[in-house]
Amino acid sequence: MADEEKLNLEVVSPEKLIMSKSVDMVSISGTEGDFGLLPGHTALVSSIRPGLLKIEADKEIELFFISGGFIEVINDKVSILATEVISSNDINILECADKIKQCNDELEVSENELNEKPILKRIEKYQAMIDFKNIN
Repeated sequence: MADEEKLNLEVVSPEKLIMSKSVDMVSISGTEGDFGLLPGHTALVSSIRPGLLKIEADKEIELFFISGGFIEVINDKVSILATEVISSNDINILECADKIKQCNDELEVSENELNEKPILKRIEKYQAMIDFKNIN
């Protein structure tokens, strides 16, 4: 593909620029559902739910777990502002299951509904990491 038939992808976390490169396709887990982006995609802004970030460039595929954030697409430029991006190799299913158990233990002793929401979000994240690892 010529450069004009590529997406310019930039993935940024709060700590650093994770990657910036030309790619053929990006697939991501949006809060309204999973979607893929190809060159020429209409402009959009979406929040991201915990799940898959798949990047295809020159017939190679990279898979990452993304824990949340936002994506913006304008004129073949894809900007992902991610809360956390984790390589598949860095995910340990047993550790995630242990963290879910710890969160459930916290829920049992929680006396305040306001304290439960962040705990439930952590459970959702660790379960999504397990699902991601099992599929990929």
